[in-house]
Amino acid sequence: MKALVYTATQKSEIQDIAPPIAVAGQSVISLDFCGICGSDMHAWHGHDDRRIPPLVLGHEAVGTAGDGLFAGKRVAI
Repeated sequence: MKALVYTATQKSEIQDIAPPIAVAGQSVISLDFCGICGSDMHAWHGHDDRRIPPLVLGHEAVGTAGDGLFAGKRVAI
């Protein structure tokens, strides 16, 4: 799958990464839209020591749950 990966301060690139695998109590979401927010940009500018590259940015998303409790339902993250 494709993902925007934060690779270094003020650098990112689209990379092919392994698809996620859900464990008990989780669900893989087929994303329709995903955004980056201010905290992602704060990290991208090098102002967040907790976010160490390489790191997939984007934690605000909308999609459809593929399995689990909400299988087939639209969800917002």
